[in-house]
Amino acid sequence: MGTELVTVSDVQRREEYYGQLERGNILFFPRTPFALSEDERDVLRSTSLTGGSLHKNIAYRPAADKVTGFDKSIARDSEKLRVVLRAYSERALGLLRTLLPRYMEGCRVDFASFRPQEEEGRDLPTKKRNDLLHVDAFPTRPTKGDLILRAFTNINKTKPRVWLTSDPFEPLARRYAMDAGLPEIVKQPAGRGLRNMLATVLRGAGMPIADRSAYDRFMLHFHDYLKFNQDYQRDCAKYRFEFPPDSTWMVFTDIVPTAVLSGQHALEQSVIVRRESLSARQHASFDILGAICGRPLAPTS
Repeated sequence: MGTELVTVSDVQRREEYYGQLERGNILFFPRTPFALSEDERDVLRSTSLTGGSLHKNIAYRPAADKVTGFDKSIARDSEKLRVVLRAYSERALGLLRTLLPRYMEGCRVDFASFRPQEEEGRDLPTKKRNDLLHVDAFPTRPTKGDLILRAFTNINKTKPRVWLTSDPFEPLARRYAMDAGLPEIVKQPAGRGLRNMLATVLRGAGMPIADRSAYDRFMLHFHDYLKFNQDYQRDCAKYRFEFPPDSTWMVFTDIVPTAVLSGQHALEQSVIVRRESLSARQHASFDILGAICGRPLAPTS
């Protein structure tokens, strides 16, 4: 049941990779299988987060070709940073299209990001802490039951990026979803709750917010519930992985609970995969929650 590291030696499409990811395993490239020059890496490693608490990472939005979250007073060349993050995004997406074409057909390309800070000892509020096991949900970009596939690359010169994972979503949800309030959240009208108040604020700030399904409301709540659940954090099964410099890996982060214990200078590209693209729908978080509560949590079309 635990997470396994599946080493990929060449960029060739294989049907087995879909099943590995859907069962909660990680596809792992010991060496990043696309070009990322030392000059490009240096541009990223010399970049810092902006001050304040709004941004946890530096984000690249492919649709707008825009970078947010970096300290403009320190960045050597903001235009060069945008060019490098665009290049990483395009190359990571190219890898995904070659390796997992069925997932990429009809997917939504989400943000790329750069994580410039050392994760160990990072001072963040509980909801934003990366070192606590959690499943992903995006506050401003609801998936409506589709899945979050993320590709990561460690560009640190010497240090591995150290992760913990735990057992995948089905046993997790069967153990904790009811206690986390799944029946109550499913019954809530879509406009209720703090997260929907946040959506109203973000609309006012000009940030687009899609209508939020019961699935998205629950997954946002479950993300926080797991981080605050001390019994889960202490007692759940844990699997530790060290991703060395210049490695790349990919995983469904709303199927696999993850935490980052240490590491600095990592890149990431997310895509939202249509649940209809899965090899086995029973692994989708949407279908698992629907089976538990006896009704779908989002429109089925």
